[in-house]
Amino acid sequence: MASVYAVVVSSAIGRVRFSFDSQGCLQRVDLCVRAALGCRGLPPQGTPDSASLEKWLSHYFAGSTTSFPGRWQILTGSAFRKSVYQTVVDIPMGQTMTYGEVAVMCGSPGAARAVGSAMAQNPIPLVVPCHRVLAANGLGGFTSPSGVKLKIELLAFEARPSLSSVRTKV
Repeated sequence: MASVYAVVVSSAIGRVRFSFDSQGCLQRVDLCVRAALGCRGLPPQGTPDSASLEKWLSHYFAGSTTSFPGRWQILTGSAFRKSVYQTVVDIPMGQTMTYGEVAVMCGSPGAARAVGSAMAQNPIPLVVPCHRVLAANGLGGFTSPSGVKLKIELLAFEARPSLSSVRTKV
């Protein structure tokens, strides 16, 4: 489904665009966009408004683990890829896993590269926190205009001492 409604809001990392389909389901999150703040299109019923999205981002960057305020679904990709995204959604804030660990959790040991590919094509970062997935020998990559620099920034937000139960596997 094509995006019919988009909202650009500000956050601790810059402007973030949330794009929704005609059913009000989140389809895409673009980090650090240069687009002006505001909306494009008419919001389908049930779509979170800009204030709700800004509040969610504010809580996220304050270390809260509140759920995304709207519906989301990843419609494309194999069953394995969808399993990868669900596994990554369940990685708690302040923790990380390696591509290989995610592959094992999805029942496909040895599929670390496929996990990396799924992370590179994640359409809804932050909601599916792909920045929490690391290479066995370091950070790995990150698809955003700021690249790995933003991945480091996101992990630093989550690693603040104020967060409870912080445990990072590297």
